[in-house]
Amino acid sequence: MSDQLPKASFRFAVLFTTALAMAACAGRDEYAAPVAVQPTTVPGLALSETGVGLVDQSTRFSSSAISEALGGARVETVNATYEGRVIAQLAAFGPSGLQMARFQGSGGRITGAQIVSEDVPGPGGARVGMTYRQTGGNSMQCDEGTGSWEQMAVCSRSGSSITYVYSVPLWREGRMPRGNELNDAVLNRMIWEP
Repeated sequence: MSDQLPKASFRFAVLFTTALAMAACAGRDEYAAPVAVQPTTVPGLALSETGVGLVDQSTRFSSSAISEALGGARVETVNATYEGRVIAQLAAFGPSGLQMARFQGSGGRITGAQIVSEDVPGPGGARVGMTYRQTGGNSMQCDEGTGSWEQMAVCSRSGSSITYVYSVPLWREGRMPRGNELNDAVLNRMIWEP
């Protein structure tokens, strides 16, 4: 009798597993259309020396103008703290529903932008979340950040209108890491200021 119990348990396990597999296949429709997946990157949208996608210095600083230039992206007014003061910015939201860029303006025109998500690539394919090494940081001049960028590395290439701000792990008080010490710093945002 004790020899039959393990065989019975084994048969039950095989039958149960087979039944589960058949149930899983029964609901599958071989002719169903595949579900479209929304890309996280907006096609054609990238940061360059002239702006973000079709948003440049000539773009009006308004939700509707920025939305139109970004292919219908949702744009809303947000408040941000910058160097100790609160300023209004226009934030553009990507397909994921998260902010992808913030725009500053003056005199009714765009004066700058900050890329705050990986949805918008920068020059050379740089994206928020990449490391200093991955973005070619060693070809830039870096300074210690101040104000909003305190204890961050603020880097740029000579003559460029784009600044790269890196969060530096294990920042040593009183001394900004240099060279290879920055390799694991993470790109926090890219700032365009024409």
